[in-house]
Amino acid sequence: MIKINLLAERKAAKAKAATSFKFEMGGSQNLLLAGIMVVGLLVAAGWSWARVSELGRVRQAKISAEAELKRLEDVRKKAEAFKTQKELLERKINLITELKKKQAVPVHILDQVSRNLPEFMWLDSLTANSNAISIVGKATTYNAVSNLYDNLRASGQFSDVVLGKTTEIAEGVSFSLICRYAPPGAPAVADPGATAAPQQP
Repeated sequence: MIKINLLAERKAAKAKAATSFKFEMGGSQNLLLAGIMVVGLLVAAGWSWARVSELGRVRQAKISAEAELKRLEDVRKKAEAFKTQKELLERKINLITELKKKQAVPVHILDQVSRNLPEFMWLDSLTANSNAISIVGKATTYNAVSNLYDNLRASGQFSDVVLGKTTEIAEGVSFSLICRYAPPGAPAVADPGATAAPQQP
């Protein structure tokens, strides 16, 4: 007599069906998980690429800013050098202008004294301190000294003409004289205390 265990076959069939179902369900989950992982990787890669690109832009902007800063620093240094050179040139120009102004007065004084210098007279020294003038010289006669005194007073260029000590020497006469220079166009200052010109003995 042959016995067939149908219950075992059913259990085996159910177990096989259950195994097949689980396998199929497991494959879908793997695909879903793989898809999620792929999407995650793509998102991470995209985010990383965006960060790298942003970092590159920031670095490039930094390099550009540093280059611009260096250029502006060079411009600032050139501007400061130009300003220093300009100030130096202005000081030189002002100094030259001032020297020319100061030179004009002594040159004019010498010109006026030489114009009023009589014959038979020569000067040992002429000192000008501001507008105060001191003259020391020699002449062959007293008349020459007197003529210089009169000429300076009458020139309109000198004021406060005062004749100093006059001494006879071997060459004739030595003398000293002080006065003040009055610039052209300025009225001559009266000389109430001026001494009279010496007379020839």
